[in-house]
This record gives sequence, C-alpha cells and structure tokens, in this order.
Amino acid sequence: MNSLPRIEEFTREKVSREFDDLGPAACLAEISQDLADNNPELLDLALHCANRFRDPLKIMTGYCIFYRLLLTQSTSALLEFSASHPTKLNLNPLPRVTVDTRTLVIKSIVENGADSFTIAAIDELDRNNPELLRMAHNFALLDDDYLRVMQGFALLYESLRAQSMADRAYLQ
Repeated sequence: MNSLPRIEEFTREKVSREFDDLGPAACLAEISQDLADNNPELLDLALHCANRFRDPLKIMTGYCIFYRLLLTQSTSALLEFSASHPTKLNLNPLPRVTVDTRTLVIKSIVENGADSFTIAAIDELDRNNPELLRMAHNFALLDDDYLRVMQGFALLYESLRAQSMADRAYLQ
C-alpha cells in the first residue's frame, strides 16, 4: 500500500509557477531548509546524489521540485482534512525518513543492484504516480546522465514510500 500523494496536474502547474515566480535559487533555499527542518535524512540522500554530478545545484533543484510536488499535494489533502475537523493540525504531511529506513533502502539497493532497484521504483511511479514520474523523466532528460538522475529520484521516492509503509505498520 502506498500512502504517498498522487500528484495532480494542477499541483505540478502550481509548483512550476512557484519556481517561475520566485526563481530556482529562492525555491531551492526554501525547500532545502524545509528538508533540513523536517526530513534531514532525505536531504542528506538528495545531497549525496546531487553531489555526484558536474552541476550539483541543478540536480538538487530537480530533487527539490520532486519533494515540493509531494509536499504541496500532501498539504492540500491535509488542509481539506483539517477544514472538516475542528482541531487544528500542524503537521508535516510527508513521512520523516529515519536512519533505519534509509539503511533498509540502501541495503535493498546493495542486495538487488542499483538498476533493479531503479526499474522497480520507476514501475511503482508509473503505476501510482504518473505525474511525478513525468516530472522526474522530463528533468532527467536535461542531463547527460539520465540514468543516474533517475536513480536519485528513485532513491528519494522509495525512501519516502518505505517510511510511509513503516509508519503505517507501526500505527497498526
């Protein structure tokens, strides 16, 4: 079961306008700070992946757009929920990736191979989050190393998905 939000076209357009209006540098700074505050393990994974490229800021911008899409879509759902409930919710709607989850995801990559891991993650995105996959694919096309960019997106998505499943199992 996947409890990560399914990105809608409206959300993709909204985030795109946000980046156009504020500029990539401002958005990168804001999203990186949000990750540092709310999801430091995910930020560390994104930075590790981005720093393997000739232009790490460009790649990190793509990873931040990816995260922002998930956060924006999740926040929309949370606002709808809180509007119908009198208690004010002040929560980050995305799962906070733990060290244990990060370790499990990395172990899966080592055991199954990076290519197999990436293909499985892309298949998952294709089935359950085609708008998010479209964003990742279009961004990766802009780089000479499409596969490595997509591996980073796969790592981020699978880390959030694995944490989401771990959180759900813990609550049950």
